Amino acid sequence: MVLVAGAIGGWILFRSNEDGKDPIVVGTTSTPTMVDPGGAYDASAWALMSNLYQSLLTFEQGREQPVPDAAESCAFTDNELTVFRCTLRSDLQFSNGRSITPEDVKYSYERILAMAARADEEAADDSIPEDEKFSHAGPSALLATLEAVRIDGQEIIFELNQPDATFPFVVAGSAGAIVDMEKYEELEPRTGWEVDGSGPFVLRDGNDGDSVELVPNDSYRGANEVPEFPVTVRYFYENDEGASAEEQLAEAWENGELDVNDGKMAPEVMAGTNFSDPDHPVTETPAGSIRVMAFNTDDDMPLGSRVARQTIAALLDRDSISSRVQFGTVEPLYSLIPVGFTGHGTPFYDQYRERDPDVLRERMLDAGLELPLPFDLAYSRGAGNHAEAEMVERQLEADGLFEVEITHYEWSEFIPGVYSARDYDAYLIGWRPDFPDPATFTDGILGPGDGLATGFASDQVNRLIADAQAEPDRGRAAENFLAIHELAAEEAPVIPIWQDKRFTISEANITGVQLLNSGSGVWRLWELRRI
Repeated sequence: MVLVAGAIGGWILFRSNEDGKDPIVVGTTSTPTMVDPGGAYDASAWALMSNLYQSLLTFEQGREQPVPDAAESCAFTDNELTVFRCTLRSDLQFSNGRSITPEDVKYSYERILAMAARADEEAADDSIPEDEKFSHAGPSALLATLEAVRIDGQEIIFELNQPDATFPFVVAGSAGAIVDMEKYEELEPRTGWEVDGSGPFVLRDGNDGDSVELVPNDSYRGANEVPEFPVTVRYFYENDEGASAEEQLAEAWENGELDVNDGKMAPEVMAGTNFSDPDHPVTETPAGSIRVMAFNTDDDMPLGSRVARQTIAALLDRDSISSRVQFGTVEPLYSLIPVGFTGHGTPFYDQYRERDPDVLRERMLDAGLELPLPFDLAYSRGAGNHAEAEMVERQLEADGLFEVEITHYEWSEFIPGVYSARDYDAYLIGWRPDFPDPATFTDGILGPGDGLATGFASDQVNRLIADAQAEPDRGRAAENFLAIHELAAEEAPVIPIWQDKRFTISEANITGVQLLNSGSGVWRLWELRRI
């Protein structure tokens, strides 16, 4: 497969930004950790960065398949899918005016791996105090198959350590974002809100993270058009008075402070929205985001027992959670691969039809478990998350099989507790796809990358993952994905609960909202226009 660039948008490259157009104001509760692609591995950051940086490839709107952006063309040049070669466009420049070179591309990838290596080295160095060790939360796990990056003129050659048909998807995401090697330190992520990128927008002001002001980048050359309007993104957090981000977003929308409401409002508020209001149209787009219950599966942990995890998988009533807590704004999910992705099935329904508490009790006792089995359940921010944790607690305690202690953590404390300290017995957490391919729900969650830090490992699963990675026809890989998730349901290191729905409300004079979101994680703010 060869990916070749088109000439979209070339005729408007020199249009002035100083046209007096008022910014389109977009509100969201999805707040980024940073705007450095070398250090950010959260969906909120990637959404914003997709407007500020270019990758060699991007995702074609509608099909969500990789197509050239900063590259003229890209292709695997061997039958084994281990050599991926791209030709960089020669007419690109960063927002600071410096021309983009193949060396910048090479540096951008190697920088991510170098920071991950630094974190590993310092973690193993007992001479460095724990609170002084470098912690890297960037997207290095997505580059696990990348062996080396070479340059040949304008060409960038990626050499992989095993066949990987998903590598073009990785290149198209923010893990492949190109940074200025003269402006970004190799071993330290950039903090603050300064960006030297080459995407459709330039970040003019970060306003300390409360909002960001984006202006069209007339020097952008790539797969998309230069935006017509500046955009202001307002971020909503829980404030000092205890008002949630969802409450503040809803208030700002009601007060007419936003042109586009693209955040997550409380489920009961969203359920009461008039979807037929012509003055405030609601756009629903498919969402690949899922909500799961994950476990620390280490043998010495309370839920290191597979039988205990299987019992939880049988007792969870997803329909009640979806309807009574989330008010129908989500769909019950019985597979880690959600609806809309190749390999979706219902293994967590098919394997757990036995829900008789007496039968489940006997199985737990036969496994040598003392009842009720106590464990801690952690959760963090999000609309309805407290009510959800309480319902899970009631469901699991109803028949005396478990004793659950639920604990809420601030996001800044919750994430290190999951990934670094691995403090929690179980935790409710969301997972958004890194790219629009089912591998993101298999390799990312169940493979060696251990994206949810469960400690789960399976040679059989890893072999199936490798087979799926080596299949260029992603439809033909469906059999592998189904087999992986049958095994995942049997071991139950992670239990799916629901699949999200994405709702965006806008003023009637705003167009392009239906193109704003997609399963690729690209946030197409450049499509928004005021009529």
